[in-house]
Amino acid sequence: MPRETQQQPTKARKSAKADKPRKGAATRAGTKAKATKATSAGRTRRVRPMLTSRAAILALVVIVIALSLAYPLREYVMQRAQIAQLQDERARMEANVEELREREEALNEDAYVEREARARLHYQYPDEIAYIVIRPDSEDEERVDPSEPRDPWFTELWRSVEEADRPDDGL
Repeated sequence: MPRETQQQPTKARKSAKADKPRKGAATRAGTKAKATKATSAGRTRRVRPMLTSRAAILALVVIVIALSLAYPLREYVMQRAQIAQLQDERARMEANVEELREREEALNEDAYVEREARARLHYQYPDEIAYIVIRPDSEDEERVDPSEPRDPWFTELWRSVEEADRPDDGL
């Protein structure tokens, strides 16, 4: 029991210090302390708010840093995509240049030029006879004499509308 009596005065001293208003503190703070003393019949603690001013400032700083890094990061990603696109385009251009160099080398050969002239332009030597095979048109297609004058398109269109309106005589 002597121990309990010793502990109580130390607790009483601490609570007495908490109940005293501080020097230079605003009167509002003093009335608050008195109000908590009056309402608390025992040992209730003051509930701290969830968001303190320090936490709010820290959150604001984190948001500002995130926003300040968002645009440069976005630009970096876009530039990397553009670099990849340009590298692909460069590879295609290099392949095209290589193909053109091969074509140039082939055109420098006389045999290749002669083959191309015979195949594409139908050239031949003076003592040779060239034959060009013309395939006959299909029989379903009507032959139109190019010397015959054709009617304008709107006349042919109107004629087709009139034919569509006539009933078929064969059925």
